[in-house]
Amino acid sequence: MEIEQQLFKNLKPNFTKLRNFGFKSVNDHLEYTTIIPQTNFSVSITVDRNGQVAGKVMDNDYHAEYTNFRAVDPQGGFATNIKKAYVAILKNIATHCFNYDPVTTGQEWIVPANPKFFDLERDFAKHATIIWKQTTHIHVGDTVYIYVTSPVSAIKYKCVAVAVNLPHYYHDQNITMHYVMRLHLLKRYKPTEFNLEQLKRAGVRAVRGPRHVPKPLSKMLNLEKE
Repeated sequence: MEIEQQLFKNLKPNFTKLRNFGFKSVNDHLEYTTIIPQTNFSVSITVDRNGQVAGKVMDNDYHAEYTNFRAVDPQGGFATNIKKAYVAILKNIATHCFNYDPVTTGQEWIVPANPKFFDLERDFAKHATIIWKQTTHIHVGDTVYIYVTSPVSAIKYKCVAVAVNLPHYYHDQNITMHYVMRLHLLKRYKPTEFNLEQLKRAGVRAVRGPRHVPKPLSKMLNLEKE
C-alpha cells in the first residue's frame, strides 16, 4: 500500500480547508506544491474530487521524479530523510484539511504480545490508549484481543482500534515497525478466563501473529448473539 493510502485511509477531505491551506484548482483536482527545506526537491500533492490523495517528489536539479524514498525501508540516510520530510508534509495536510470518516467493519482479531518485550499492564495503567504494531488489515472500530504469550498464554485484554495505518518507524533487536495502530482498552481478563487450553477447544491452537477470531471463540467471548 502506498504511503498516501496508508496515511489518508478513513479520512475525508474538507475542500474549503484545502484551499485555505494553499491548494489550487488544476483541471479536475486540487494541487499543492512546496519545497523540502535545505534541498532542491519539491513536493506536489493532489486531491481529486473523490478525496483520493496522490503525491510525488521532484528532483529539481535533474527535472525528474525521485522515488527511492518509497521503499519500505529506504537504503541510505538521504532517502530516509526525504521520506520523513514527505510524510511530515502529508501529516500536516491530514491534520489541517481532513476529518476522520471511519469505516467500522466489526471484525474481531487476536494479536500476540510477548511479556518479555512489552509490559502491557504498566502501559495500560498509564494510558487507556496505546500504540501497537500493525501488520494486517485491521480497521477503525474492529475489536482487538491481546493474547499474552508464555508464560501467561492467555487473552488478557479487549481493545478497540481507534486509529490505524499510522506510519511509525521503529527498530531494535526485538522488533521492527513501519506502521502502528492505536488501541483503546475496553476490558481486562484474568489469565484463567481465556487461557490457551480454552482457546484450543475453540479452534485456536496457537497465536503466532494477528489472526481473526473464529466463531466458536467469538461465542465464548460473548460477542455474538445466539
